Amino acid sequence: MKIKRGLLAAVLLLAFAVSFFFSGVDAVVTHKGTVAETFVPHYLTLYSLSSAPSLLLALIIALFIFALLSLIHRQPNVSFLFMAIMTVLYIVFLITYCAETRNNSVYNILNEQFLAEGIKVKKRDFNITMTPNWWCWLTAALILASTLTILPDFRTPVTRYRLKRQVEPYIFIAPHVLLFVVFSMVPIIYGIYAAFTTWDLYNDPVFAGLRNFRTILFDSENTYFGQLRKGLWNTIKFMLYVTPFCIAVPFSIALATRSITRGSKVLQAVYYLPSLLSTTTVMLAWKYFFNNTYGMAVNLFGSTWNWFAPPYTWVMMIIITAWWGTGGTMVIYQSALASVPDDQYEAAAIDGAGAFGKFRYITLPNMSYPLMYTCVTTVIAQLNVYGQPNLLTGYNYNGANAVLLMYIRDTAFTQNIAGIASAMSMVLGAVIMAISFIQIRLMRGDSERAKRASR
Repeated sequence: MKIKRGLLAAVLLLAFAVSFFFSGVDAVVTHKGTVAETFVPHYLTLYSLSSAPSLLLALIIALFIFALLSLIHRQPNVSFLFMAIMTVLYIVFLITYCAETRNNSVYNILNEQFLAEGIKVKKRDFNITMTPNWWCWLTAALILASTLTILPDFRTPVTRYRLKRQVEPYIFIAPHVLLFVVFSMVPIIYGIYAAFTTWDLYNDPVFAGLRNFRTILFDSENTYFGQLRKGLWNTIKFMLYVTPFCIAVPFSIALATRSITRGSKVLQAVYYLPSLLSTTTVMLAWKYFFNNTYGMAVNLFGSTWNWFAPPYTWVMMIIITAWWGTGGTMVIYQSALASVPDDQYEAAAIDGAGAFGKFRYITLPNMSYPLMYTCVTTVIAQLNVYGQPNLLTGYNYNGANAVLLMYIRDTAFTQNIAGIASAMSMVLGAVIMAISFIQIRLMRGDSERAKRASR
């Protein structure tokens, strides 16, 4: 019986997907006796990038996939949870989307009809009326029917216990998954889509194929070609300069505080405190410290360098980033060092191993995975640098310290050329993935060799 109900729910769920494709809203606007109307299907709304409720459609599709996978794995209670949320979100989408009387995407379509009639209408005079077509109600009915098909029998204690046992883990992770899907997965998908379009952030994106990538990768006469290379090279330089200090400094502090018996917690708190500060707070504080007129670096230490001119800006950013990022990495190393058994050090001492031998053959092998994790995450973090160079120097000195994210941000939100900016972001993402992959492969090989040597 349960298998038949699950199969029926799966069929209704697939019917929901088909009906969803034909669903949409009828938009109508009247101005001075002239009527303009159009039909906006859901799949166009999903890719319009001009309406906040479209995020709900992306979330509904993700829940549809999760619900279908749960049915395939014979977990009807979990699928019931996903489908119940889908039902609520779809109704909320219809209400909020149809309430947009000045939807930018729909406005552009209707305005073209007025222009074709020789009528000019200002956007503030538009009062669009949008109503769901009958396919929308069929879509809502199908998802509701699919949900009710596998509705658990809450009257029996056994069913309630099973429901709690199966659904409870998903309820605990639901806030994180929801935030991840809405603010990470969906923007990533939209960003990839935007990279293949011409988009000004206001009107609907127009598919442009690989034109954006040809521009930034091969058109040497284009401005964005130079910005990509200059910004990417500065980003890689920042990563190469900063990463060794962001690994060595917290590792050294963790080793030093491990041997301190009194006051170690106070020192740990002092070292960790900077990581709690915001980017703006840290950058402004150090910017005043290195100020060429009244900064402590000049008046207290007698420095005559212009810290805001290359190459001293790189020294300044290394100092700031290493000081700021030490705390979090240090905590990871301290936790890993605390898990190293003391009897290994005692056995090594009996065998005549010195301090370097203990470090080489005991500490490092036991720290291989924390080191690999922090190296990879630190490299990724430094390749995503934006705040330090932007707040300290900006584009001064002919953009000597301008990183790629600065160019991406200005291209997208200042010049409103989101397609080019998304293409630059994809190039940066590909570089990060390639470097991280190579790094993991190399460090995994070193870790395995170190373990074999310790044996």
